[in-house]
Amino acid sequence: MRRRLYVRPAVFMLHVSFLVILAGALVTHCCGTSEKVHLRVGDTVFVGALPVTLDEFVVEYYPGTQAPSDFVSHITVDGTKETVAMNKVVTADGYRFYQSGYDADSLGSVLTVTHDPWGIGVTYSGYLMLLVSMIWICVPEKRRKTVAAVVAVIGFCSPALNAAPSVVPADVAERFGNLFVYHNGRVAPFSSLARDFTVRLTGSATYRGMNPEQVLSGWLFYYDSWKDEPCIYIKGVASDGGDRASLADFFDESGRYRFSDMGHEEENEKFSLASMASAGSLWKIFPYTGSGNMVWYSPVDDMPDAMDVDSWRMARHSLGYVAELVAVGDWEGVARTVDKIASYQHAVVPEVLPSAARTWAERMFVDLSASSWPAAVMVVAAVALFVCPCRRVAWAAVGLSAGYVLFLISLNAVAAGRVPMANGYETMQWMAVGACVAAALGARRTPELLALGLMVAGLSLMVAMIGLRNPQVTQIMPVLRSPLLSVHVLAVMLAYALLALMALCGVAWFFGRRHLLAESRRMLRPAVFLLVAGIFIGAVWANMSWGRYWGWDPKEVWALITMLVYSLPLHRRSLSWLADDRAYAIWCVAAFACVVMTYFGVNFILGGLHSYA
Repeated sequence: MRRRLYVRPAVFMLHVSFLVILAGALVTHCCGTSEKVHLRVGDTVFVGALPVTLDEFVVEYYPGTQAPSDFVSHITVDGTKETVAMNKVVTADGYRFYQSGYDADSLGSVLTVTHDPWGIGVTYSGYLMLLVSMIWICVPEKRRKTVAAVVAVIGFCSPALNAAPSVVPADVAERFGNLFVYHNGRVAPFSSLARDFTVRLTGSATYRGMNPEQVLSGWLFYYDSWKDEPCIYIKGVASDGGDRASLADFFDESGRYRFSDMGHEEENEKFSLASMASAGSLWKIFPYTGSGNMVWYSPVDDMPDAMDVDSWRMARHSLGYVAELVAVGDWEGVARTVDKIASYQHAVVPEVLPSAARTWAERMFVDLSASSWPAAVMVVAAVALFVCPCRRVAWAAVGLSAGYVLFLISLNAVAAGRVPMANGYETMQWMAVGACVAAALGARRTPELLALGLMVAGLSLMVAMIGLRNPQVTQIMPVLRSPLLSVHVLAVMLAYALLALMALCGVAWFFGRRHLLAESRRMLRPAVFLLVAGIFIGAVWANMSWGRYWGWDPKEVWALITMLVYSLPLHRRSLSWLADDRAYAIWCVAAFACVVMTYFGVNFILGGLHSYA
């Protein structure tokens, strides 16, 4: 006989929690209010009975850059000084104030003000019930007290064949790599700019055996040699119809530019990139602080009239002098001059230049992340171990793979100064780690899971490199600077790793490895619970940042669809057809299409607020 739902308290609480969450949403919809309030500095408006005055609005920047790190409104609410910022909500008399926008002149701010005295409490109660019920279901009865104690302690304590174009020698080019440059909204090693430029222009991190610093410096110092070099990777532009074009291929026989009309974004981007490199405007290596703000200039930028003579000469003429030394082959003189530029940078802005450790970490990360062979080795090893199992080799392969990915993540974390979870490349690395961990946990019962976990890890890294051919260390958007980012991303990516393993178990069933389907059924519950946890943590984060739990963004909608699809087999007593192994194996494979759509389809087809991830 089927057991009644209320006889199983944990399952009953799980279902009731969804009703409570929906009830909270209904209460918010019926009783809550939300409005935009625009304030100029010194203006006062009334929110309910509360007078609210904007005292000051400030855009904070990452040190030494023009990339915003936060948007801050200093306000007075009913006589009390308060500060509203991204992920920092002010609560007063039941009203919640969120930073929503600002005026272009930075003298005005837009705040979202919500009043929802009951809905938040009801919704958060539902989230708490959901979390408790999932832990209750997953943890064996004899270990529940231990897990409860651990959770309590953590909650208390934690907060081509033609002649190659001319280039400078490799050792001299490396001197340029030791400089710093304002690039991609931050102060970065010049080697990072060189690699980004080379990958974007040529489609590869190297070109004909030349390192990125040689390629970028070659465009500046040997323009006549590089302008006819078919090094620009773009389909259909070259005169011979191939994929490699030179600058000459961007013009017709009469000398007119071929891509001035609409629909040629890639052609225009790469032509502009090559032009900026040859003109020197990419070389923003000269910092200046005399104007009150730190600005980085290239030799061709307009310098401020107030710039002192020595700084002006350094910025305007030093690279020209380097070009003269390159022309006569005085490489020692080039090295000395580049070292003087580096000394100038350290003298002007020593406090904002990355430390030696961060610089080393970034350069190492840039070099390693450009290589696809580790991912290929993982996939090949996974296939070999699945066909010819060897437990010791499999354990070693999974351990080395997880260690390699964690090393990459650590380098990125040191270089960026944050937990790397802000884009598709970074999150796919966490999925690779999650796959290795999940496979290791289940390998004692089913050793074949090690090969499948290795396969998921390798494919995750491959997909990461395909989706983001040029991994970059970047500043993150202010809204992403939240401690909930790490928890949200980690929960979702672990869930995706388990769902990928389930899909491979489903495939393996059709090749005779039918015992793996039992492991797939064991992974279902933690996978769904992790996905649910990731979704509701994201909802809490959204409420903290924007004053709403749910915005019907495409990624949110598809995450919900994925959760509902994967929750179906949890109701096998009601959906008896899923108890059949063949039907379940087919379902495991087919349901993974929802994950693919959620993660990739939204990013590349639908877009939305989550398209960065």
